[in-house]
Amino acid sequence: LPRRTDKTYPRRSAFCVINKVLDDYLEKFGQNWRNHSADTNEGNPILEAALREYQDPSKADNLLRVQKELDETKIVLHKTIDSVLARGEKLDNLVAKSSDLSVASQMFYRTARKQNQCCKMM
Repeated sequence: LPRRTDKTYPRRSAFCVINKVLDDYLEKFGQNWRNHSADTNEGNPILEAALREYQDPSKADNLLRVQKELDETKIVLHKTIDSVLARGEKLDNLVAKSSDLSVASQMFYRTARKQNQCCKMM
């Protein structure tokens, strides 16, 4: 089996795994543990399955899973906001260029009209 838990495994998630194992054991064996006077291996499959299943702490702890999803969502939102701001800057540049083009076209129209008036007189 891979490394199960160490100091980097969140304490809250570890307690969630322990509680899950206890619940699964009680569901399967009930209060039979009270009749044992020595250690047994009957709970080992439950424990081994839990250790395999909960290598990722977010699978054991719903709160940790939701926090992880919120962090990922926050990153996506920051990227989206950055792209919207960049798009806004590009739109501002386009508006400025459009205004400059409008002014230039009006000047061209006036100049062309003056030039045409000169030609009509001849």
